[in-house]
This record gives sequence, C-alpha cells and structure tokens, in this order.
Amino acid sequence: MRRVPGWAAALFVGAAVVGACTDVGTSPDAIVALAFDTLPYPSVVAGDTMRDSMGRAAPLRAVAYDASGDVIENPSVRYLALDTGVDIGSTGYLVASTRIGGTVRVVAAAASLQSLHKTVTITHAPEKLTVSGTTVDTLKYVLPDALSNTGKAMTVKLTRDSAGAAVPVPGFLVSWLVTYRGKTVEKSDTTLASLWDDASSRKVSLVDTTGADGTAARTLRIRSNNLPASADSFLVAASVRYRGAVVAGSPVKFVIHFRPKTAR
Repeated sequence: MRRVPGWAAALFVGAAVVGACTDVGTSPDAIVALAFDTLPYPSVVAGDTMRDSMGRAAPLRAVAYDASGDVIENPSVRYLALDTGVDIGSTGYLVASTRIGGTVRVVAAAASLQSLHKTVTITHAPEKLTVSGTTVDTLKYVLPDALSNTGKAMTVKLTRDSAGAAVPVPGFLVSWLVTYRGKTVEKSDTTLASLWDDASSRKVSLVDTTGADGTAARTLRIRSNNLPASADSFLVAASVRYRGAVVAGSPVKFVIHFRPKTAR
C-alpha cells in the first residue's frame, strides 16, 4: 500500500490535528489528510469538460490518507468550485458551464477536511500556433563550458480568431522537443543540451503553459565540452494539441546553429 510521501508530512500532521478537533472518525478508512496538488490540465475550454494532455475528459483527483499515512483507495471525496461559472459532478468532472474567461478556484473536501485550492483558467479553443520573434539563432560557445552557452528565448504564441483579430489563448500546454543530428535529446540527457524555463531559473523543462498573452518560451543551454569543434545545429520544435489533435501551425521549428567563439 502506498504511504504518505515526505513532502506531505506537514499536511498530514496538520490534518490529523484538525481531525482531532472536528471528529473525523477512528475507522481505519477515515480520511485524515488530503493532497490536492495537480490538475488534469491547467485550463478548461469554455463550454467544455476539463481534459488531459491527450484530449480525454479527465476528472479532478485528490489523494486521501488514513491515520497510518497509507493511501485510501476510492475515497469519498467531493470537489467544490469556490467561484461561479463551472459545474463539478459527483465523479469529479469539471465543466465550464457559463464562465467564458478568467479563473476559478476549486478544492477537494472529505469529512471535515478541505484542501488548499487549485486555480483553473477558463480559456477558448485555440486555432493557431505561431512564432513570436525569430526561428533561427546562432550561438557562439566558449570553452571550457560556461553558463554563457545559452541561446536567446524561443517564443511561440497561441491564438484564436475573433472578428478577424488574433486573440491570445492562455492556459494551454506547449510541448517542446530537441533533436540533434536526427535524434531526440531526452529530458534526462543533458550531455549535449537541455531546455530551460529561462536562463535565470536553469530548470530543465520540456512543457510550458501559455500565459495571459498566449505566449510560451524556452531557452536552449548547450554543453560545449561535449560538442564537436565544427559548426553544427540543434532543432527545437514546439507543439500544442487540443482534443488530441495538433493545433494548426504545430510544430513551430527553431534552428539553433552553434560554433566555437573565436578569440580576438
């Protein structure tokens, strides 16, 4: 049986104390802690049901723990919206019924416990993914390897048409892929290169979420100690899907040329 993870220890203790004050019950299956940490997707399209990254309708899911710290299978958990405009069924499926924009807060509840809220963006169906800026860059790297071997931000923009105008679409996942000489560079393999959130965070990430302006970006960090001395290039592709199908314009492709920086 799965146990409460270390990161949830504080939550578990806090919930147990609350339970002692509010009589959550002494049954072995009594829920004394709730972890509601992830959503199937960061957004839901107005008038649609929340879906996962593959386009399948997906319910909200919280993890419940008993007094021993074990995960309770099939717990009796309710999901509540703290804001109007969305409906959540008894099985956790969230539908953006009347709200057409903005955000809503949702929580998980069981017995006398209530989780911290998660924020869901109400968005619209995207129609096009385009580049914002340039698709070609040249990175002159130094040896030995240094943090300066980082390219410019690669930015894409997700939009829909509204009365002839391109309107930003927030809350959609953008998947990024790096290839080198025809082979995919896996996220776990940073030998040659990796994608960062940005140059300051230095966090490796292949998935981003479009912001309020519809944009998402990644930065390529190359490892010059392991690259050939001759000029070459990486190919980076960004894609968006809705209901399982790629959005028009996907993938947006970036070419990052690299070569040694010549000494003056």
